[in-house]
Amino acid sequence: MKNQDFPGTPRLRLRALEPEDADFLYQTENDTTAWPDSDTVAPYSRELLRGYALTYGADPYAEGQLRLVAEDAATHEPIGVADLYDISARHRRAWVALYIVRSRRRSGAGAEALRLLEKYAAQTLLLDNLGAKVAETNTASMRLFESAGYDKAGVMKGWLKTAGGEEDMTIFRKKIR
Repeated sequence: MKNQDFPGTPRLRLRALEPEDADFLYQTENDTTAWPDSDTVAPYSRELLRGYALTYGADPYAEGQLRLVAEDAATHEPIGVADLYDISARHRRAWVALYIVRSRRRSGAGAEALRLLEKYAAQTLLLDNLGAKVAETNTASMRLFESAGYDKAGVMKGWLKTAGGEEDMTIFRKKIR
């Protein structure tokens, strides 16, 4: 049985991670096209991700993170992952990471998931600020955070290493409360 959904929209809901999401996590975590935007450098096994889904600690303050699954509100099909990480109760802030499956990109799902994540962070976790770290070549994410009202707080020159050399990383910030 699925857990209680978080508030959503008629199109999309965010919900807690369930053990049956292990195969979906396998797909998202092993999408090598997303690796340059993270620190992932090797694939995850299904067994490891099953264990993660089974033992996931849902207290965001104790764990320092919150992983939610974005799902189609009508079909309950998982379409993405929305994370808050490095959550600081003291400073009332967190970093945001989003992953939307390729077939749902450019559909507004990322913007919708981000709005829902911001709402949850502000109203339930009582966070004041969210931040995002985006590679300069990730133009879709750059547009997403800019259009969602995030300010460019700075640029880390040559921060990311790529096969082609170095890449800058932009830091975005948004006051949500």
